[in-house]
Amino acid sequence: MNVAKDNRLWVRAYKWIKDAIDGGVLKTGEPLSENRLSQEIEISRTPIREALRVLAQEGYVRIVPAKGAFVSEVSLEDLKEIYDIRKLLEPFAAVSAVHRVPEAEIRALENEWHDIQGRVAKGESVPWSDLAAIDQRFHFTLIRHSTNKRIQQILFSYHAQIERFQSLSAKSLANVEDTVRQHIELIACLKERNGKLLSERLYEHIVKSEENVLKDYYRG
Repeated sequence: MNVAKDNRLWVRAYKWIKDAIDGGVLKTGEPLSENRLSQEIEISRTPIREALRVLAQEGYVRIVPAKGAFVSEVSLEDLKEIYDIRKLLEPFAAVSAVHRVPEAEIRALENEWHDIQGRVAKGESVPWSDLAAIDQRFHFTLIRHSTNKRIQQILFSYHAQIERFQSLSAKSLANVEDTVRQHIELIACLKERNGKLLSERLYEHIVKSEENVLKDYYRG
């Protein structure tokens, strides 16, 4: 969902709640009181209710009749199913996208990752949210330029779940330099228009992302 320029009140509430969940301000299983959220976001309960309804559809929120809304748990089954979808479809989509991504978009992605690389080299602590955001831009650039519309539809239909796991993966990174290196290598494959190598490297990258989340959130 593109909410960057949407000023509707429910969208404002949606973004606030979603960012709070991704950022760990709202914890898994925490109740989402409409009254409390209304006070926090400074809007009425009606747009809060609509935002919670949309977030429930996307898997961020669980609504229990007569009890209210809660931050949804992310089950191991959810993790495996979403990453299975990504491992199967994203590398395939990348092959057809490799000759279709404009040079300007490739340069923009490359500049973003080199900027992160420079910040890390200076010893700067890069917020996980910055890493998650540019990681998402890279992956969805490939999906958007894929020639297979059905694969696009499947992956975009799971956009929110994929985004949530990308955020979890970014937060659990032990080695930021390694993920920067992975992305720079992926972009090099894209610049060379090497679909086979891009597909292989992308699969390995998604597997490592899955391992990050498993390591930190599903020990044992």
